Amino acid sequence: MLLETRRAPANDKERLIDSVDKALESWATYAPYLEFFRRQVRRSRGVAAEEVPDDVITMSSRFVLRDDHSGEIAAYTLVYPEDEALPHGKVSVLSPMGMALYGARVGADVCWMSSGGPRVATVRRLLYQPEAEARDHR
Repeated sequence: MLLETRRAPANDKERLIDSVDKALESWATYAPYLEFFRRQVRRSRGVAAEEVPDDVITMSSRFVLRDDHSGEIAAYTLVYPEDEALPHGKVSVLSPMGMALYGARVGADVCWMSSGGPRVATVRRLLYQPEAEARDHR
């Protein structure tokens, strides 16, 4: 779920909307989730990289989650659908898990519906965020 501040990196906002539109043309499985996510992204305010808090999951962010049921800890990267590779920890932003994680902050509990039922995980750490990296190199 997107943050209550409804801010998204400006460079991600349009690409995300385009990705959702393409997915809606070809997928039916998650259409209700995709419509909801598209509305959230459209309502978000596109901001410069400097305005994105450094504890927020954005596109290409690498982060650590703790599964609240099993206690398992794993690292993932949030990617566009064409770059998804689950065996390598690359989660599509348009998957139920990815949509729940986009905009989540470190410490937040995120919930989504998986094929095995509802899942809940806690964002433990942000290992990499492109916006923070860009700020650090200025």
